[in-house]
Amino acid sequence: MSASGEGSGRPEGLSRRTRDLLLWSGAGVLLVLAFVAALGAVQRTYYSATGFVTAYVQALAAHDVAGALAMPGAAPSTEALNRAGLPTGASRELLRSDVLPTLTDIEVVSDQALDDGRHRVRVNAVADGHTVTGVFTVEPAGSVLGVLPTWRFAATPLTVARITVAHADDFTIGRHTLQPRAAAPDQPADAFSAAADYLMFAPARYELGHSSRYLKAAPTTLKGKPGATVEATVDAEPTPAFIEAVQQKLDGFLDDCAKQDVLQPAGCPFGVEIDDRVQGAPAWAIAEYPAVTLEAGPTSWLMGRTDGVAHLTATVQSLFDGTVEQRSSDEEFTVTLSSVRIRPDGSLDIVVGQ
Repeated sequence: MSASGEGSGRPEGLSRRTRDLLLWSGAGVLLVLAFVAALGAVQRTYYSATGFVTAYVQALAAHDVAGALAMPGAAPSTEALNRAGLPTGASRELLRSDVLPTLTDIEVVSDQALDDGRHRVRVNAVADGHTVTGVFTVEPAGSVLGVLPTWRFAATPLTVARITVAHADDFTIGRHTLQPRAAAPDQPADAFSAAADYLMFAPARYELGHSSRYLKAAPTTLKGKPGATVEATVDAEPTPAFIEAVQQKLDGFLDDCAKQDVLQPAGCPFGVEIDDRVQGAPAWAIAEYPAVTLEAGPTSWLMGRTDGVAHLTATVQSLFDGTVEQRSSDEEFTVTLSSVRIRPDGSLDIVVGQ
């Protein structure tokens, strides 16, 4: 006699309730895995040292100065600057959005975990078409929900630019003109160069220059490095208009000398001595004006010894035999400019030497 189906010992299919339980359990596992994966992605993107530094550089790329400085450890406090060994009195005039270059192609190239828990993150970017690099040191600053770590800059991400303007009073950066003496007033009044420290963002590339009627400087590049002092010199040189203006001044001075009807014009670089008697007044004319060249001196522009020629016409009677003759001679001379300065109103202050 055959056994019934209930007593055969063969397993029947899983009940609907069991199948639903298994299905929901599997879905739950998948959700947990997805959550863990998402959490990991969020942590890598926003709550990692790499993500923190990337967010900072992206704020600079967006010219969001307030947002960048609001990130933990980014504000240039006296304590932060002291800790980095940077000058605490640096001007903040250049911490502005319209000075920042266009940053693109931001890429974290390395993230080095240090023994003390800090991270050293190296970032590359392109600033106005030129590659720039910044190395940032960050440290843990806590966590969100005890799971997602937060970060802060362990060393200031800013740079201090020590900018020297040689032979001029100001420099340009972007659409701005700045005077180092205004940022650092404790400089000698007669100094021919001026320098000041400026806080700036990094990584970035800045172009400095100077352009005025009498002076012009070739563009000078400055690359900011986080937590470091960088230096740049804007070297102003005379323009053709400056040389021409000084030449006119010197020519006028020599012409005035030539108007003196004496053998040795007072205060002038030319003159002669004649042992015989001069009848009437001698006459001078400048036959060849010295060609002006300028070079930078300690406190002003200078011109070294430069040759010129003055022409003398005089009637001379010999003391020996009384004969009279017309003397017409070229008299070579040399002249220097011991000081050439541009006054604040744009006029020239020139001191002529011999």
